[in-house]
Amino acid sequence: MSTPARVVDPTGVPGLDLVLGGGLARGALLMVIGSPGSGKTTLAVQMAFAAARAGRRAIILTALSESTNKLVAHLRTLRFFDEGLVGDAIQIISIQQFLEGGLGGAADALVATVRQARANLVVLDGYQGVRGIDGDAGGGAQASRQFLYDAGGRLNLLGVTLVVTHTGAASEREMVAEATTADAVLGLSATVSGTRQRRGVTVVKVRGAAPLTGRHALTFDEAGVAIFPRLETRVARALPETATAETLGQPPLVSVERAPFGLPELDALLSGGLTRDSRTLVVGRVGTGKTLLALHFALSGVRAGEPTLFVGFRENPQQLVQRADLFALGAELRAALAPGGGLTLLRFPPVELDPDILADTILDTIARVGARRLVVDSVAEIERAAMTGSDPGRLDDYLAALVEALRARGVTSFFTKELRQTVAVAIDFTEEPIAVFTENVLLLRQVAHRGRLRRVLAVLKMNLSAHDTSLREFTIESPLGIRVLTPIESDDGVLDDLATEGNARG
Repeated sequence: MSTPARVVDPTGVPGLDLVLGGGLARGALLMVIGSPGSGKTTLAVQMAFAAARAGRRAIILTALSESTNKLVAHLRTLRFFDEGLVGDAIQIISIQQFLEGGLGGAADALVATVRQARANLVVLDGYQGVRGIDGDAGGGAQASRQFLYDAGGRLNLLGVTLVVTHTGAASEREMVAEATTADAVLGLSATVSGTRQRRGVTVVKVRGAAPLTGRHALTFDEAGVAIFPRLETRVARALPETATAETLGQPPLVSVERAPFGLPELDALLSGGLTRDSRTLVVGRVGTGKTLLALHFALSGVRAGEPTLFVGFRENPQQLVQRADLFALGAELRAALAPGGGLTLLRFPPVELDPDILADTILDTIARVGARRLVVDSVAEIERAAMTGSDPGRLDDYLAALVEALRARGVTSFFTKELRQTVAVAIDFTEEPIAVFTENVLLLRQVAHRGRLRRVLAVLKMNLSAHDTSLREFTIESPLGIRVLTPIESDDGVLDDLATEGNARG
């Protein structure tokens, strides 16, 4: 006799299927355990409405902790709530009617109701209201555990998924027995660090699947619950790469294609532009032209017909356009940002950023728009988010994972980063974590020479290509924007002073 194929249903909660290792097996018992206010009820009910919208039927049982009227009033504030589904595809009832005779016959009554309603999914919200119904704490706990075991087992035979929410922590002793009964256990948390609250979810276990490990970011707003998988575990799931004769043959290790800036002298320094699918870091102090250079690179991609994603933090879209208006880039930027223009702008206010939400949003947008180029202005905000998160020591792993994810998507990436100190062209950037993971590093400097500020550019490294290592002056002027000077135009005195300074520091 063959074993029935395992059927997996989508949960309808953004990010949860990926975290669970592909969704939730039909007929499974899922326990959602967490502190008050961590999003347990919303997550479970969101699953019920998603199932109903997919043509399935659901029952939501409210335990003693919350009345049905109060639950419905709460749900009406959420966008996934659909009044038209309530009463037919979704029934919301109190579990009290099943407990009038104690827990002994509660499983029978519940299963009978499920059969009658032809339900595919049952949510029992507030399992803590069931525990202790029969007798003292010890006897009640045993009876409630037996109820959960009986109900879950019989619903499994019917192919009905049971989702149970409970207030507490999955590590608590009294929850261990119930957790062993469950096929999947989620631990939700809402912790306060300093003045900031952080929500997260951990997959304690999932039978028959390979979930993503660690703590994943969770948001809870009027749209419901959304989960943003931890970046490192997503990337680490990929198989190790093995070098073979085939992989070393075609395609070539070093791409011959280039992603130019559209700035003739700079592209010549780079032997035609940045190598495709590479990561480039542009560093410099305030006012050296990093954002303007980023705009040149983004708009050059649009001109070449390459969908481009520009991720910003400090400047909002209006400010970015105003900056471009100072040069002959304003009209082109407006056209590029129009629907179908080829440029997508993501702007995150640099306040309470979560690194996993950042990464998930960026990677999702790259996939959605088919981006070939990515500009991040500036990567310092991403680094700060990683260092001020729940694990300050994750920065190196996080940046390595981000670079791997971009490499896997074939995106030519351009990061800017502000340096607070004056640096020489001979500086060692091994102390900059993102520089370790990028193939190319460009340095922009401002130097005082003969009573004037002059700007100088240097290509510090290009791992995958030959390049010109000479220093070069550049100007920022209207209407051209950035213009890299030819060797003849560059002031030898400025370059000699800078080279001497670098040798002295070295």
